[in-house]
Amino acid sequence: MAEHRRTEELPEDVGSDDCLASYTHIYSPDLLKDQVAFITGGGSGIGLRIAEIFMRHGCDTVIASRNLDKLKEAAVKLSAASGRRCLPLRIDVRQPDGIAAAVDETKRWEHSWPFLCSEPATRRRWPTALSSWPAERLPT
Repeated sequence: MAEHRRTEELPEDVGSDDCLASYTHIYSPDLLKDQVAFITGGGSGIGLRIAEIFMRHGCDTVIASRNLDKLKEAAVKLSAASGRRCLPLRIDVRQPDGIAAAVDETKRWEHSWPFLCSEPATRRRWPTALSSWPAERLPT
C-alpha cells in the first residue's frame, strides 16, 4: 500500500486543543441561540471543536468526560473564545446513573440563569454522545 504524504499545511487546530483564532460564520451567528448542547468528550479533539462551533453560534454547552481537569481548562477556553457559558462535568458514559446525575446537574446549572431545559429532554435523560435541546424562558 502506498504511503500518503501531506503536501499542504495542516489546519491551525491540528495538534492542539486551543480554540480557533478566528471564525467565519457560514450560518447565522445566532443559529443556536437559546439552545443547550450536552457534549461528551468535549474537553479535547472533535468534541471540543463541536462545542466551540456550537457556542460560536449562540449555544451554551455542557462538556463531559472522565477528566475533570481537562474539562475545566477547556471550558475556560471555550467561554473566552465564544462569550457563551460552558459547564464542565465529570462523567463516565458507561455508567447510566452518572449520565442521569449529569442531566440533573445541568438542570441545576440552568436554574442559576434565565433558561431551563425543556421537560421532554430531561425526561429522556439524553443518553447519547451529543444532544441539544431548546431552552425555555422561566416565567417572570
